[in-house]
Amino acid sequence: MSFYCVIKTELSKKKYVIAALAEMQRKGEITSYVVNKKKEKIEVDRGGEIVTVSRANENSNFEIGGISRPAREISDRMKQLYAYESIKDNLPLDFEIAKETEEAGEIVIMLKG
Repeated sequence: MSFYCVIKTELSKKKYVIAALAEMQRKGEITSYVVNKKKEKIEVDRGGEIVTVSRANENSNFEIGGISRPAREISDRMKQLYAYESIKDNLPLDFEIAKETEEAGEIVIMLKG
């Protein structure tokens, strides 16, 4: 038996959500995603398990809805990659990323400045 759930997040920037999904797709963690710009809705496919990332309007935070297990796993990973993309995008000009590694689900960024 599976349950539908909605996970409320604090993710608000659409470009970082899409960047996180693109990174997940590049790493093979999701199969594909489709962005519906009019409805502020993104459908994420992970091997036939569909999860919806949506928000009510431009000023609200994203929610992740779907079957409980894949929604929670995608939500956790997307939050991690959202933070990673946000950090990369907002580095001060006198810093640059010297080394990036990912081991056992932890992303380590070494900065040089």
